[in-house]
Amino acid sequence: MVLVVFIGHHLTIYRIMLVSIRDRGLCPCPRCRIPMERVPDMGMVRDMRQRMTLARIDDNATRHKVETARNLIYNKFYAVDNDGVEAMLKDESLVPSSVSACRLA
Repeated sequence: MVLVVFIGHHLTIYRIMLVSIRDRGLCPCPRCRIPMERVPDMGMVRDMRQRMTLARIDDNATRHKVETARNLIYNKFYAVDNDGVEAMLKDESLVPSSVSACRLA
């Protein structure tokens, strides 16, 4: 995917690697951590508040979980569906992928 950004008079183009949401995870939304059992409440006032309070945040704790899982998979040769890896990632529907962006222009 290519993202084109206009900042003032400058055009900047970025190539972005997209990472999908975990298949059969506990949180189906890519933007928040609302659990599957609260999906029937979608569109209600409570749902809109929960989307704000349960928004996914790329913080150090999340990065640490993903980095630890990647270390287990790539350096210690654990299977992706290993119980230890699953325990780290499944509760927030995380995937052991890192996202990067690079400037093309």
